[in-house]
Amino acid sequence: MKIEIIPATISDYPIVQNLASYYVYDRTGYMGWSCSEKGIFECIDFKHYFESQNEKAFIVKVDDDLAGFVLLDKEFLLEAVDWNMGEFFILKKFQGKGVATYVAHNILKENPGKWSVAVMPENIKAVNFWRKIISTAVMENYTEVFKTEDELKTPDNPEPYAMTIFTFHIERGTNQKINTVTF
Repeated sequence: MKIEIIPATISDYPIVQNLASYYVYDRTGYMGWSCSEKGIFECIDFKHYFESQNEKAFIVKVDDDLAGFVLLDKEFLLEAVDWNMGEFFILKKFQGKGVATYVAHNILKENPGKWSVAVMPENIKAVNFWRKIISTAVMENYTEVFKTEDELKTPDNPEPYAMTIFTFHIERGTNQKINTVTF
């Protein structure tokens, strides 16, 4: 299996935005969200990830098939960070096969610094996934806190979701880029 993490450009924006409806659909199982009257699962606009120099977008492919996306930003809920895992999505077809683990480890390795990953606590699978990924990456040297909606409410974010928030530091590693692996 060949896994690629490809830096995305503005021409990839429609692809990521289309995948976002599947990302939202995946969340309906634990969040109880309804489908829109138009028959699609609508998602916030991700275009800013392609226009800002402080944000990064990646497309994930497996054996040349579109498999997901990763969106990084510098937003934070607790304290200033170098990177925040804005969004991380792997299509169901590729889940449970090591793709997400490979992608997560490589994204962290290639973007050293202080990190934040916020996960909806209802998504138990994701909370456990990130706990394992982060614990392995930083040898259990991380913080994990739960914040309620009220604790995260701000004028800029008047209706937040409760979050489990991980913060940790990734040391700068080698300069060698690893974008492809064969299983």
